[in-house]
Amino acid sequence: IVPSNNYVYNVHHEGRTYIVCLENKTCTCKRFQLDEIPCSHAWAVLKKKHLDVGPYCSDMYKPSNLLDTYKIPITPLPDQNEWNVPGYINDDIVRPPKYKKLPGRPSKKYRDKAYIELYGKKSKNSCSTCGFKGHNRRSCRNGPRIV
Repeated sequence: IVPSNNYVYNVHHEGRTYIVCLENKTCTCKRFQLDEIPCSHAWAVLKKKHLDVGPYCSDMYKPSNLLDTYKIPITPLPDQNEWNVPGYINDDIVRPPKYKKLPGRPSKKYRDKAYIELYGKKSKNSCSTCGFKGHNRRSCRNGPRIV
């Protein structure tokens, strides 16, 4: 941790340098801005300066705000038979999926293909000697086809 001034610090972490500004609550890793709580780099600066972390956290993470969330009473729902559901929602029929997803990670070759294309009926090969399906010329037991 190398201070640039009272609020800006350079933090060297795992071969990279991050710039932490405590005044603007920013860090070049962007976690401080996105989560609105100090990232690991800002946390290291705050601990080195012996500063309290509380003022650098957003108000939404404070216990008073959490309690305010539950001040509004949650009304329970009546029995399902008494629900007032619009007609256009009642008309929609939700069906189960057509294909069962197989367990495990799909191979790269088959990842984007449809289920039927993979597991549907495959066409049988036909013999070039006799013309029947189900075998090839090498395993043919019939004679040559008559045209």
